[in-house]
Amino acid sequence: MTERIKSSEQPEVLEKLIKQVAMGGGIALGGIITGKAVTFGLHVLLGRAMGLEAYGLYALGISMMKIAQFIALLGLSHGIVRFCSLYRGVGDNARIKGIIFSALRISLASSAITSVILFVCSPLIGQRFFHEPNLTWVLHIFALAIPFYVVTSITSSFAQSLRRIDIQQRVQNVFRPVVNLALVCLAFLLGFRLSGAIYGFVASGALSAGLGLYYLCKIFPEIFTSTPVYSTNKLLKFSIPIFFTGILYLLLGYTDRIMLGYFRQANEVGVYSAAYIIASQIPIFLGAFLTIFSPMVSNLYHKRDYGKLEYLFKIVKKTIFSLSLPLVIILSVFSKNIIIIVFGPGFIIGWMVLIVLGFVQLIITETAPAGMLLQMTGKQNIEFVNGIVLLFTNIGLNIWLIPQYGVMGAAVATGISLVFMHILRLIEVAKILKIVPYDKRYFKPLIAGVFAMLVGITLNITASPNMHWIWVLTRIILSLITYVGVLLGMGLDWEDKIVLSAVKRRIRTLK
Repeated sequence: MTERIKSSEQPEVLEKLIKQVAMGGGIALGGIITGKAVTFGLHVLLGRAMGLEAYGLYALGISMMKIAQFIALLGLSHGIVRFCSLYRGVGDNARIKGIIFSALRISLASSAITSVILFVCSPLIGQRFFHEPNLTWVLHIFALAIPFYVVTSITSSFAQSLRRIDIQQRVQNVFRPVVNLALVCLAFLLGFRLSGAIYGFVASGALSAGLGLYYLCKIFPEIFTSTPVYSTNKLLKFSIPIFFTGILYLLLGYTDRIMLGYFRQANEVGVYSAAYIIASQIPIFLGAFLTIFSPMVSNLYHKRDYGKLEYLFKIVKKTIFSLSLPLVIILSVFSKNIIIIVFGPGFIIGWMVLIVLGFVQLIITETAPAGMLLQMTGKQNIEFVNGIVLLFTNIGLNIWLIPQYGVMGAAVATGISLVFMHILRLIEVAKILKIVPYDKRYFKPLIAGVFAMLVGITLNITASPNMHWIWVLTRIILSLITYVGVLLGMGLDWEDKIVLSAVKRRIRTLK
């Protein structure tokens, strides 16, 4: 298939494809970084201003609300991305309108039901399960936010399907968190604390939903003119398996910590959680590029443009890998220093866990594009089965390894499970879609990574774990310079040059 791409596709066509990925990924990355930074600042403010107990109630409430939101969405956001991008490719505005209306009606009904259930069950959750009577009224307020956040997700997914990543990020990762922070600051100035923080969260969700609906009408004015052609059954048939797959991965995300708490002591859960929080920042590039990758996959697959689809898949995987690898190297070489700087000396016993979880996150960045490829090409049922296999494999390995090896057993169990899943997905993509994702493009970042790791290890041989953060940062920068220098020394691939050119143009437009 690769040879067919080289011979049949015009270079300018492939260049346009890469530029779309680079521009969309760059915009998404900027939005994600902004959202993470503002949200982190908000949580620091909440923790310092409200105190440990009130902040704990806020964290429990928002966690329950997020789970309820996920359930209320029913996987429809993925369905919107697939079908709206597909119908956009053939200019079928009537079916696009039908998908939007179906998704809004279903999600509003499900979010209303979910809100009522959370509201009614709040006393049971707060008093019986968490043993926190004050959590009841907190959940009552958070329940009001569910419909607003569902609508925001639906409208943002529609913008993503039209490849308007700027609008998607503007609503989800810029406007909502910034407004949330501003409203919380205003509430604190007026003397409100926990109630002000919660109402600020609800109000920012309502405003974001309104902004999302405004942009929906702006980028798709045909919503007022065309007659909708509904494909509700097709939408649900695609979305529901993804919904259940999402539940499986949601459970997977907490399995290691839950089972660690069951078999071992709470302090080990704390060490593992600290390492996990640091390592979980690695897939930031994955989220950015999958945002633009998913609608493009759906469109190309529908057009049966398999050559471009394979080419796009390989370029996206290689780009994500090249950007994520140096982060994993940094965590591996400077794990002791990083965990002390972030969480303090008491957590240094988790430095080896941090190394393992760093490589676990690298595996996630490698396997997630294959999962998205299966979903967006209509193979969502296969992904559901993959999720079941992964969950039970992980549970079995945790039961076997945690009692013997504690936190390291939990990390290794997760790593082995994901390696197995990665191999399984590669086989599925190769057999079903006839795509082999790896080629010689991977050699350059791998070689650069080896040199960067050697430089980092050399610089860190005699260093103390309690070294000042400035010296740690200096060594990290030198390792990164080595990585970039070796890559440049070996020469950038044609696709890399196009990506850099697109990023430079994007930076110039922002000035």
